[in-house]
Amino acid sequence: MLTDFIKYINKVSPLSKEAEAELSTRLKSKTFKKGQLINKQGQICRKLYFINKGLVKHYYHHKNRTFIIRFFSENNVFTVLDSFIRQTPAEFITIALEDSELTYLDDQDVEALCRNHHSFETVIRKTFAMAAVINLKRIKEMFDADATELYKSFVKENKHL
Repeated sequence: MLTDFIKYINKVSPLSKEAEAELSTRLKSKTFKKGQLINKQGQICRKLYFINKGLVKHYYHHKNRTFIIRFFSENNVFTVLDSFIRQTPAEFITIALEDSELTYLDDQDVEALCRNHHSFETVIRKTFAMAAVINLKRIKEMFDADATELYKSFVKENKHL
């Protein structure tokens, strides 16, 4: 399972052999049961996750309404991006929608790998840039589309679900 995360990272941008070796020593794994919170609102997100198995979602409560921010399925990386980068309390909640097996890196490990290996720093830069692009697309969809259009877009982009 840990090797799936390394394969994913090497697709984003190839790691040096040294970076791959150090990354392997820093990876951890954790399972979450369906309905279990992965990151709570108000909690600083200190982990970068990879989904080996399962499905999770980010969501947000505002004035008695729930807004689904994004779903993450197998073979994807996720974190509460603004909380992770700025080390501030998260406004979004992350929950396991299925029993989920996750591989993760602590924020200190991400920082150390970036300091020690330019190739890993490139992976993080590309990963966070892609997350920003996807989030902007999601915001635009929320402004431009009604619920039916959003659902059709979700189904089109997530056929595997």
